[in-house]
Amino acid sequence: FVLPMTALRSQPQDILQEIRVQLLNIGEHAFVDMQMMMKEFGDGDKLSKTELMNALTKSGIFLSLVQLSTIVRAFDLDGSGQLDVDAFSKALMGEYSPRRLRLLEIVFNKIDKNGNKKIEYKEMMEQFNPEGHPSVQSSLLTADVVMDRMKIVFDGAHKKGWLDFEDFKMYYAKMNATIPNNDDLFSEVVGGTWGIRENEEKKTITKDDPKVKTMLEILKEKVRQKSNTHLGNINTTLYKLFKFFDKNRNETVSLSEWMEVLGRLGVTVGKDIATDVYYVFAKDDELEYKEFVEMLFSNPNQPMKHRFIS
Repeated sequence: FVLPMTALRSQPQDILQEIRVQLLNIGEHAFVDMQMMMKEFGDGDKLSKTELMNALTKSGIFLSLVQLSTIVRAFDLDGSGQLDVDAFSKALMGEYSPRRLRLLEIVFNKIDKNGNKKIEYKEMMEQFNPEGHPSVQSSLLTADVVMDRMKIVFDGAHKKGWLDFEDFKMYYAKMNATIPNNDDLFSEVVGGTWGIRENEEKKTITKDDPKVKTMLEILKEKVRQKSNTHLGNINTTLYKLFKFFDKNRNETVSLSEWMEVLGRLGVTVGKDIATDVYYVFAKDDELEYKEFVEMLFSNPNQPMKHRFIS
């Protein structure tokens, strides 16, 4: 076997990326298969260099001896000379791109029909459509194989019985690792199996759409009901609520955080229109809420006089 040129790279991040590329060539199930091999060849939650080599080779992943030594050293957390499997796996999963994260939020909200921020495992599996997988449509895999792999990816979720969005992201992180640098493919695989098409989600809805205007009026009324209007703090109420749900503290909210704000205010509109309104005002899949609040409560013929209270 001749190692590719990229295998000559010896920095931990380069090696992780090389593993991701090899996983991609095997298929989106490859990460799960690799984890199973690490359990088979390892002793508990640690692997020696030889055990790691055997597990990766059995999974169809080939690294040089130098790369193997580098990876073991990088993830030897206790000085035992062994690789910590959990730390290695998390590093390999990597971070979601904004586009992937947005797609997962759309899928989760679609499954979560009652809007309680939790999805039942049984309900999730009933909505999963293996026939929509691109490999099934191209006759490379059967629907049964895709469904079996889905069950493996979400192994453990059936015992708990339900998932919140953090759980959902954690399970899909395994697939995130096996499709590096290709958001289009990730979208085809995830979107296809859940009946989501990104182009369909990006509707040409505008601020002037009657549905958008109606929801904004409902939102303003709900904020007024929860504010001491005689003190002139209507927009401060909404700003502080956004800030409360802003987990990253960067003055933006994600789609799921937007939904939490609406829920706290008692804005009872359909999830579809709430999602549409979010993306009308979101930039790069994030809503800058200070700008949104100023827009919502400003008089176009009169400059804003209110000062935000941080």
